[in-house]
Amino acid sequence: MHGQASPYSASRNLVHDLTLPPVPCLDIPPSPPGSPSPAANAKFAHFLALKKQEVHFNEKLAGSSSLKNPSLLKKLMEHAGLSEEMQYHTALSRELWDMDGLPAWGFKEELLKAQKEMRDNLEEQRLQGQRDTIDFVAATTPNTKKRSRPHP
Repeated sequence: MHGQASPYSASRNLVHDLTLPPVPCLDIPPSPPGSPSPAANAKFAHFLALKKQEVHFNEKLAGSSSLKNPSLLKKLMEHAGLSEEMQYHTALSRELWDMDGLPAWGFKEELLKAQKEMRDNLEEQRLQGQRDTIDFVAATTPNTKKRSRPHP
């Protein structure tokens, strides 16, 4: 069956002939006047130069210890020009994601409040001597003598 064509090949070739342009235009059209800005071109050139040096922007961000601090979110949002509400926006349709339908516990403020309450409760239990874990130690009795092991 190696040399035979599929029974659908003839109809597929006919559809291609009828739908594809006789001479495909693969040229990229020029940018509109005034775009992109020189500043944007400089940023892209910088990132492309870094990529050629095997420095990848997303990996560098993910590995940055300073960005693992959750208290920096507000500062980063201000730098990016994002409002509190904009952090929950998306390009998805309202049927898939509607920020207005998000319950109160779905926002970071409520999560931070719940985390603080949990930390406070744990600290209160610790101060009262209550524990949520039990530390196990090796069993010993007063009559147990330590045996020395012979060295090899």
